[in-house]
Formats: sequence, C-alpha cells, structure tokens
Amino acid sequence: MSLPNKMKLKIAVVQFDIKRLAPDDNLEKAEKFIDKAATSDADLIVFPEDFVTDPIVGIKEFADSAHKYRDHFQNLAKKYSIDLVPGSFIEEGNGKLYNTAYYIDSNGKVLSRYRKINLWHPERRCFTPGQETVAFDTRFGKVGLIICWDLIFPEVFREMARRGVEIVICPSYWCSGDAGKGIDYDTNSEIKLVNSLSVGRAFENEIIFVYCNAAGKLNLGKYSDTLIGHSQITAPFHGSIKRLEHNREEMFIQEVDTAILKVAEKAYKIRADLNK
Repeated sequence: MSLPNKMKLKIAVVQFDIKRLAPDDNLEKAEKFIDKAATSDADLIVFPEDFVTDPIVGIKEFADSAHKYRDHFQNLAKKYSIDLVPGSFIEEGNGKLYNTAYYIDSNGKVLSRYRKINLWHPERRCFTPGQETVAFDTRFGKVGLIICWDLIFPEVFREMARRGVEIVICPSYWCSGDAGKGIDYDTNSEIKLVNSLSVGRAFENEIIFVYCNAAGKLNLGKYSDTLIGHSQITAPFHGSIKRLEHNREEMFIQEVDTAILKVAEKAYKIRADLNK
C-alpha cells in the first residue's frame, strides 16, 4: 500500500552513553530523551546499537528471548506519539541469537524488524547473521534499516535503493580501536571512515542517511576502547546536514526534507540507471 509522504520531518538522534549491563537504568534514561524529543515536536527518535545493555558477546543471559525490550518501546512510542528506532538489541529466535533493530510507529505498531547481516568480527562467534534487507512504508516515505558494520557494504544500500528507500537509519556502536593496527597510521581513522561513508552513501544512493552512534567508553574487563561518536544526518548536495564532532552524550534534533531526493534523482539519475 502506498502511504502519503510527509516531505519534512524532525529526527532526534541520541548519542547515548550506555551503562554496562544495566538495562533498567538505560531504559529509564532513554524515556527521558523520548519525552524531551516529543516535547520538541520531533517526529522520529533514533538510539544506538546495543544501547539497552552494551555489547553482550558471550553473555547469553542478557539476550531478550521474550521481546520485553521491543514491547517496552512499543508502549513508549504510543505513550509519547513518536516514531522510534530503539537502536538494536540481541534477541533469541529458534535457538539462535540475532542483533536486531525495529522501526516502531507512533501508534506502537512494529513496521519492520531487521537482523544485522554483516556482523562485526567478535559477534560472529556468538550471533547468527540476518539474511534480508528491509524496505517499508512509513508516514514519511519508504525507510530502510541497517546496523553498524553494514555501513561498509555498498550492496546493502543498492538493494534498498532499488526498492525505493528514501531514508536509511543506522544504529551503531563504532570504536576507535576497530581500526586495529591501522590506528598507528591515524588515530582518527575510524572517524574519517564513518564520516566519508555517511556522506558517500547519501550521495550515491540518493537517500537521507541517519547514523546514530553510542557515546563514551567501552570497558570489557581487560579490553577497553573509545566510541567515536560522530552521530550525523547526511543528504545529497548537503553532505552532512548535522554532525556531532565529539563522542559525548548528546541528543540533537534536525529537520530534513525528502524533497531533495527528487532533485538528486533529476540531476544524477542513479535510481533510473539501477533499475535498467
């Protein structure tokens, strides 16, 4: 079914500092951000990957097998009349664990579920990759979801573009140390990578791209790292419309106008060429 498009929408992006293995505390703080975004007339709010618990590789007891987190955010979306992408969390299904993101509309209805296809290296020993890209109708147009490391793979975006997606949302948990030994060449390597891809994906696929990263530090016993932050919204012609130039906790609200995508298609004709 074709839904009416709302050309302009306000998107709240929450660069969230996660309290490790403390879901109740994180959920309580998340509701405060949702309340603030709704009060500011935001249409949609986005949180980072793993933001309910922090990464739980190897800690199966924190996986959500009863959909309690999904249900919780369905209730909050309805309570505050705001569309929600509640980051991602690990869900159990058919005896397997998936890194899962949802899009929930302002009536509390789940419009789509996405399971991360391109798992980060440490995730692969515990989690099962998803198999399908998603493209679904919202009141703002057609939306797609990816999670973190999916950003690296252009074929995921091309598939969504062929299916008419206008806005792609990416919850993320991206650290400086993800560069491995590459960090010896440039300590800002991962910031440069994410910034360039966020802009490039918007241009090359004629989309509004919403990148929401976590804030602060990662502490896993003997291993620690620093989140790069740099949550941002990008679009054709503009490049970065709004970007946080730090890794501290902060929410920003940015209005975007999807009408720019029609101008991009008229100029570049990328989608027409993809569908030949």
